[in-house]
Amino acid sequence: MQGRVVLSTFDSPMRIDTRAFGIAGGTLAVVCLLGGTALWLMGGREPGALAPLGSVLFGYSASVVGAVVGSLWAYAYGFLIAAGFAFVYNLALAPAAPPPTE
Repeated sequence: MQGRVVLSTFDSPMRIDTRAFGIAGGTLAVVCLLGGTALWLMGGREPGALAPLGSVLFGYSASVVGAVVGSLWAYAYGFLIAAGFAFVYNLALAPAAPPPTE
């Protein structure tokens, strides 16, 4: 190892586990939706201000049942967005195909 400078212990960038990243994204979306709805309602604010979320998260309303139904959609969207990001990230890391050997 004489004269060789080691900048990293990894030879290549690390890949993201697509399924695990999707699960984390979906879980984060659910926690944010349920937590945000709970904080909004406990703060005594107008529940009608959350109505636009119902156009994206079908079945969502500013209530316990509506938040649970909306959280199913939030999980699905969060999973798809995070897994899609991980998939594209991993594609960008793929090494170039070797040239033909003919």
